[in-house]
Amino acid sequence: SAGANFKQFMAYNKLTSSIPSQLGRMSMFKQGMYLYKNSLSSTIPTELGQLSQMEVLLGMDDNKLTSAIPTELGNLVEMMLSFSLSRNSLSSTIPTELGRLDQMRLAFD
Repeated sequence: SAGANFKQFMAYNKLTSSIPSQLGRMSMFKQGMYLYKNSLSSTIPTELGQLSQMEVLLGMDDNKLTSAIPTELGNLVEMMLSFSLSRNSLSSTIPTELGRLDQMRLAFD
């Protein structure tokens, strides 16, 4: 589709509050959701697991995200490059469901 390769750049914008769950409805996104280096807080929406066509970069590092990593992110089975949650305040263990991201070739942090 026309918007399938569109990249969503929202990095370095001093965004605050939480990540909108509605971003999970953008299911045709294939290349990039750049949310890093903001001040996003709260939890990671489980709805982001609906981005099952995402192939390149889901970057949420350097924010203020809390709680556990949603098991639904294991649905991002097309992800090949860069899945980043580093430098947040996430708790709990890494969900075993992330093992389904077996297409990953580079940068899982």
